[in-house]
Amino acid sequence: MKRIPKICKEIGLPRVLSIILGPFMLLWLTLAPVEVRWAEADIRLLCGIMVILAMAVMLWFIPSKICEKAKGSWGWLDVLVAVGTLYYVMRVWLGTEYPCATAFLKTIEMVLLYFCLRCLMAHGKLSSKWIMGGLLVCGVYEAGLGLSQMLNGTSRYYLYLLTGTFQNPGPYSAFLMLGAVIGLAWMQEVEKNWQKHIIMGTTGLMFVLLPATWSRAAFISFGIVGLWMFRKSYWPWRWFVWAVCIVMCVLFYFIKQGSADGRILIWLSALTTWLHYPWTGVGIGGFLHASANGITELYANNPSSALFASGGVTDYAFNDLLKVLVEQGIIGMLLCIIMVGYMLFLLWQHSKPLFYGMLSLLIFSMFSYPFELLPYRIIFVMVAAWVASVHSQQSDSRVRYAWFVLSLLLILPSYLIIKQLQIRYNADRDYQMFAGMVNEAFFKDYYELLPFEYDNPRFLFDFGKTLRTHGRYNDSNDMLRQGTLVSADPMFYVLMGNNYKDMGYSDLAEKSYKKAFSIMPNRIYPLYLLMQLYKETGNSKKAKEYAKKVVSFHEKIISPATKQMKEEAKSLIYTEFGTNEIQ
Repeated sequence: MKRIPKICKEIGLPRVLSIILGPFMLLWLTLAPVEVRWAEADIRLLCGIMVILAMAVMLWFIPSKICEKAKGSWGWLDVLVAVGTLYYVMRVWLGTEYPCATAFLKTIEMVLLYFCLRCLMAHGKLSSKWIMGGLLVCGVYEAGLGLSQMLNGTSRYYLYLLTGTFQNPGPYSAFLMLGAVIGLAWMQEVEKNWQKHIIMGTTGLMFVLLPATWSRAAFISFGIVGLWMFRKSYWPWRWFVWAVCIVMCVLFYFIKQGSADGRILIWLSALTTWLHYPWTGVGIGGFLHASANGITELYANNPSSALFASGGVTDYAFNDLLKVLVEQGIIGMLLCIIMVGYMLFLLWQHSKPLFYGMLSLLIFSMFSYPFELLPYRIIFVMVAAWVASVHSQQSDSRVRYAWFVLSLLLILPSYLIIKQLQIRYNADRDYQMFAGMVNEAFFKDYYELLPFEYDNPRFLFDFGKTLRTHGRYNDSNDMLRQGTLVSADPMFYVLMGNNYKDMGYSDLAEKSYKKAFSIMPNRIYPLYLLMQLYKETGNSKKAKEYAKKVVSFHEKIISPATKQMKEEAKSLIYTEFGTNEIQ
């Protein structure tokens, strides 16, 4: 019995707890089905945070002869995270331009995860092999799931061959890419052949499956990191290799040019609006609104630009750093760059494979939206907490007790955040029970859920549509105006225009339809509605003008609806103005 304390101390009880409650529990959550807003994984994550904090507190009461006390001290990365969080909270508090409860809670959730992991990992040093091994295991699981979906046709979205636990192949490809990059880098460090063979096999599975996703962002990220990682091997032929890579990038652009141009349009439009608020940004949660307004401004200045033909409804920024810049301004972007840059610097010192993995994920985020999704947020925060803990393992009796105090202080906000997330998760689930229905029997349910759904564009659109269907036009426009703050979908303005038209406010209806068209100039529907409005109000000159625009319009997608609109426009021109007007 006397040997038990010695054995526990040799094994490292804090290290064991860090392994079990840190990487394994968190990486298990990254394999849960990914949802757009809230998922069960968010609730489980916060419950896990509470468990980790309880363990961090408990370790202080274990006798020192069984396990060592906390050694970790505060580091610059902790300071940068704290400063960045403080600025983010102040930007939310002082700027109430847009509803952003979901974005705010998700950010605070990650901050709590970072500091609770720091509190636990301060008690013992954790090897990077556990994190890298866990990521490879998760990558193999995702690859196996994707392969099964390809063979059985069971992907989460019927239009795609494989999606893994995600809703489309884009973000799914980042998981395969991340695992493949870490595996390639790790193989260069291991010495035992059996370990190298295992890593090679898992990496090969992910690498072989990656092309099936058709993700250009993953190919480019993998290529850039690979070029740097293996630069010594190809250096004598570097000019040829670089030329081939440039040609491949050009081919990637032209293979799906419409998609690439659409993303360029999103970036330009958002930056156009950001230029009006350069230092502090447009406000947290305002990227989609900024994108819509930016397209309107770009269209007013250059209506003939070819980029507008590739535009679609903006759901994501497709560049996470750009989103930070637009919403938080230069100040927020600089804090983000300094924090992430310092984290990469520490990773380069302590774990090359994790450095390459996080670098590839950051490059991927320049063309996609991985940090909008829970799995990649968890991975990035976990790695950040690990490297901060490893870098600050020096014993410092003056500050180490602060970890105990911090563990206690974080319990209450974690509990409060859990309650808020549970309420909003339940609100989203309740809404799904009657989503898309326009029966007035759901008015009470809509109003009860409204305080928790102000930043949910689909909820606001359905609510506005339901109110309109039952003649409550002013209330409908109120909901639709709220929706325009959190969405770039022009249909919000179309419905508002319909409401104004039915109320007899033709001038306001005209403005709404024109706004809808300026947000997405490749859609014919707003032009058709303007033609109908002018026809019904007796404005023959304008009706004729817009009928011609409808007839000559080159729509992005030809459908029976667009054909019918053009036929009606031709019929109007023929009936009212004669056949020669169609020419």
